[in-house]
Amino acid sequence: MEGLLTMEPRLSFVTLGVADIARARAFYERLGFKPSSASTEDVAFYDAGGVVLALWGREALAEDAGIPDNGVGFSGIAVAHNVRAEEDVARVLAEAEAAGATIVKPSQKAFWGGQIGYFSDPDGHLWEIAYNPFMPLDAAGRVTLPYAAPAAEPADAEIARILKTSRTFAVIGASDNPGRPSYGVMSFLKAKGYKIVPVNPTLEGRKVLGLAVRKDLAAIRQPVDVVDIFRRPDAALDAVRAAIREKDRLGIRTVWMQIGVVNEAAAAEARAAGLTVVMDRCPKIEHARLIGA
Repeated sequence: MEGLLTMEPRLSFVTLGVADIARARAFYERLGFKPSSASTEDVAFYDAGGVVLALWGREALAEDAGIPDNGVGFSGIAVAHNVRAEEDVARVLAEAEAAGATIVKPSQKAFWGGQIGYFSDPDGHLWEIAYNPFMPLDAAGRVTLPYAAPAAEPADAEIARILKTSRTFAVIGASDNPGRPSYGVMSFLKAKGYKIVPVNPTLEGRKVLGLAVRKDLAAIRQPVDVVDIFRRPDAALDAVRAAIREKDRLGIRTVWMQIGVVNEAAAAEARAAGLTVVMDRCPKIEHARLIGA
C-alpha cells in the first residue's frame, strides 16, 4: 500500500468476552487490576500498562460485532485500535480491507455515542476500530481512562489567580472584525496590560490591533501562559492538542475555552497533560467580575 496510512501500529484494547462479569471482575481485581470509573455492571475497563483490558459479556461482544456466538469462528476475544477522529474509522477499515482483511461490520454509530467498525484478519482474529470521545487518546496514542468524576470547573479563586498571574494570551481563532467576540476580548485584555498573540492561519502575516498574527502555536516564539480558544466545540480538540504539543516549549499552563465552547474530550486530554482547564467562560467577563472592569 502506498501513501500515509491512517492506522497507527498500536493496540488500544483487548476485550475478553466472559460468561459472568461479576466473577471475571473479582478475579482480575484480586490480581491487582484497578477498575476505571467508566466501568459499569455490564463492562469493566482496566489499565494494563498502556493497553486497556476490557471485560464484557461474551454474547454482547458477539452481538456488537454482528457475528453469531455459536463457537465457530468466534474466540470470544477482540482486540481494538482506537482512532483520533470519527471519520478515521472508515479509513482504517478501508486500509485493512486493502491489506487483506474481511470487513465484519462497516463503520457506524455505536449505541454508546462513538463510531465503530470491525474487521477480521486473514486468520479470523477480530479487530474493533473505534472512535471514543469519552476516552481520548494522549499524544502517544494511549487511551486515557477516567478514574474519577470529571474535574470540576475552577473555582472563582483559581480563575482570579490565573488572570492575576498570567501575562500572555495566545488567542486561537482571532478575528480582525471589530464585531467579533475574539476581537473584543483581545482589545480588552490588551488594554489591561496583557500581551496578546493572535492566532489564525487565514490572517497570517497581517496585524490585528497592531499585533502580528501567527499561523499556529508552533509559529510562536515567546512564552505563552494561556491558550484562549475561539473555535467551534467540535474543533476545540485540535486546538487543545496543539496546546499540549507546545506546552513545554512555550510554558503553557492554562487552556481557556470561550463561552459556548464545551468539549469534554478536549478538556480531559488537557487535564491529563497537566494543564488547567477553564471552559464555557470569557476572560473579559471573568476579569470584570473577579478583579474589576
